[in-house]
Amino acid sequence: MLNNQYQQASTTYMTEQPVVTGLLNQALRNQISALNQPTVTGQTLQQSFLAIAKQAVTTSSCSSVREKLFVDAYNQAIKTLAKAQLTEAQMTDQFINEHGLVMSVLNCTTTIKDVHRNSIFYKAVFELIGDLLQRSPQINIAYPACGPFAPLLLPILLYMDQQHIISPKTVRVSLIDIQPGAIQSLKVLINELQLSAYFEGVYHADAVLFKGSQPFDIFIAEAFQHGFSKEAHLNICKNFARQLSNHGVMLPCKTKVNAALVKCQREFVEQWQQQPHNEKIKSAPNSDILSERIELGNVLTLDRHTLLTLDIIKLGEQQVARCNTLAIPASTEDASKRVLVLYAEVMTYNEHWLTQYQSGITHPLPFLNVCIDFEPQSATADDLLLSSTDKITFYYKLTGLTGFLPTKAEQQVSYGAN
Repeated sequence: MLNNQYQQASTTYMTEQPVVTGLLNQALRNQISALNQPTVTGQTLQQSFLAIAKQAVTTSSCSSVREKLFVDAYNQAIKTLAKAQLTEAQMTDQFINEHGLVMSVLNCTTTIKDVHRNSIFYKAVFELIGDLLQRSPQINIAYPACGPFAPLLLPILLYMDQQHIISPKTVRVSLIDIQPGAIQSLKVLINELQLSAYFEGVYHADAVLFKGSQPFDIFIAEAFQHGFSKEAHLNICKNFARQLSNHGVMLPCKTKVNAALVKCQREFVEQWQQQPHNEKIKSAPNSDILSERIELGNVLTLDRHTLLTLDIIKLGEQQVARCNTLAIPASTEDASKRVLVLYAEVMTYNEHWLTQYQSGITHPLPFLNVCIDFEPQSATADDLLLSSTDKITFYYKLTGLTGFLPTKAEQQVSYGAN
């Protein structure tokens, strides 16, 4: 049971001083550097946002050029953020409410540098808006938990506006975020991009509780970390899935979370030591090492259908969603030398997939407390002791501490979510 203070969104804060301090220091360095540089203008900001959207739609740039474009967009957005004149508290406050971790404004700024994640969403938004406008003269878009830059939408929205594909009469947008600093930043950014006419509103609200005045044709949500952990993505999607129009689409359309048993040294160390040091981030995972995994199967597939049919179990004041039960293959002989990991793969739209290691949100998450065929020397209350003949039932915690909860199954393999 969570302590009462963890249920107070406005007063309970996560302490991640090294991360927050580092981001704040870098933001201050950027502002100091900007003192000796030309002031960012709406034109330079627009050019940087147009560049990252165009490369996604036209795929006209090599990987090194693409990375530079996204870094430039980040730098221009950070300079614009300075114009919002946020206080240090508005920049760094990070807390847990009853739905999950609420990231600080500073922590959210770096999403715009994620080349693969942003590019695949730009392709999806571009194609989806085009498809929906063939059915309806106007479409309504919601982007909950969008952060200070709304990075999955604003660049492609600007690009489509500049290409005269859309207009404020055909596309209406609502942005929602719980952080007051994010709202302040968004208003400045939208004004600098000259996109104000597209917006129904920029709402300071909890995205899990927000109710729109009319159905949405698209909602864009990406509020989770690797292993589908920490943030309130599932709760946010549950809320907005109920607010979609009959032909409405959620982005991403599908998120698959799978389980595997891996050898940590091979998966997380040797796999990347084989790559040149300066190319580690760019490199694809090693197919030979991935083939050494023992894949257990699908834990949860999240789409519009499953959001509306989740098997929710109430445990006092808390809730969990029952997911799939998986078996360790009978042929497994070295389970004690392996670690359980969960990893997400994301399909935005039209089979545009964001796969493992392409983004921070698709990195595998190890569950070091799941012990198969061994007992740890220093046991903790969270250790789950299993044998290789056991089956594992997964639940998803719909609490402030979101994430998957593996348990020992007491019955034959069943499927709670497909």
